[in-house]
Amino acid sequence: MRFLFLLILLIDPIALLGKWKLTFAEANFNLVNSAAFKATPKVQQDEILEVNELYLTNAYYEFKEDTVYWTDVNPRKKEVVLKKGKWLIIGDILRIFDYDKIYTYNYLIKLNGSEDELQTRMIFPNGDIARSKETFEKDD
Repeated sequence: MRFLFLLILLIDPIALLGKWKLTFAEANFNLVNSAAFKATPKVQQDEILEVNELYLTNAYYEFKEDTVYWTDVNPRKKEVVLKKGKWLIIGDILRIFDYDKIYTYNYLIKLNGSEDELQTRMIFPNGDIARSKETFEKDD
């Protein structure tokens, strides 16, 4: 029984191959709808919205064999940054090794439907799992 449960949690790495475009970022949504954001001066709100929009319209992951390409946003320069690293899956954890920062990002992942929707939740260095998730759709 325990073995069967473990098999259910395993995600086939081949299912991730290809490009995944961001469709929803819960943390970004929560930020712009928060009381703290609404209490922020208009100029600062506009800057936050500009960076937020830049991220939402450009974010993706593209998984190839053992290499992953993705985008990030430099909020100071307000520009999209192209990233590259290695990736692997251990159970339902996606590990991305960022070549530029020499840093590892860990995500709890879930594939939905016919494996055309990917949900990620960041795992912080202390082991806590983010409440907010990001949703990606397979980009054919």
